[in-house]
Amino acid sequence: MRPLLCLTAALLLAAAPSHAQTLVQGILLDAQSSAPIPEARITLSANRGRWQTSARTDSTGAFMFDDVAAGPYRVRASRIGYREVEGMIALVGDSAVDLEMRMSNASVVLAPVTVVSHVERKVSPILEGFYRRLQRGQGRFITREEIESRNPVRITDLLRTIPSLRTGPQRVGSSGPGLTTGASGGRCSVVIFVDGMQMDHSARVLGARGGPQPSVDDYVYPNEVEGVEIYRGESDTPAEFVTRWVQCGTVVIWTRRG
Repeated sequence: MRPLLCLTAALLLAAAPSHAQTLVQGILLDAQSSAPIPEARITLSANRGRWQTSARTDSTGAFMFDDVAAGPYRVRASRIGYREVEGMIALVGDSAVDLEMRMSNASVVLAPVTVVSHVERKVSPILEGFYRRLQRGQGRFITREEIESRNPVRITDLLRTIPSLRTGPQRVGSSGPGLTTGASGGRCSVVIFVDGMQMDHSARVLGARGGPQPSVDDYVYPNEVEGVEIYRGESDTPAEFVTRWVQCGTVVIWTRRG
């Protein structure tokens, strides 16, 4: 089994404009001697390996990735004669991240990675919570990078890939379909927050009984969105987004205006 990376330094997370990039640099050391490990392969990947890039350590064990977009990444180090190590890091745009990685040729599982510094510019405090929850990994998150990669026409196009959510036919007088979960026979309307404010859920509940039902597409366009949080029910929904309809699921949308 591959040893997992341990992030021992706390990260100060904040939002950044979608065009802002992150500099990731670090050093790879021998776990026993602390000597640098040259000619090792460092791989940075995202979207379950569908995107990745790699670099090799120099004679001092140093490596660097520049212009990396914000979001969650897997980082892996490998070299002949050493045990491969890997783990997760969450990057925030417009920042510089320093990593210290350690590899061992022994069978002992160590803590091979340390984030030794994370320097960021001060940006919108409204989005700090989004990136803090992204770092914790509780719930499902869609970052600005993913939105730009998919280039959806509507928010519901973006959310169709989430297994717990259902989109119905387009509603009369609405710009898009309704959004529900499988609870209550597929008629349980998802609670929607935009920039921390709950949208009118009562209208959507009435719509489930045959009246006009606003769509999430009525509230915001994909090109306005910085990130999205999706929660399935009460067990994984943060306290600030818990409502009487929490069992129906919750979608929290953060705009770039935030």
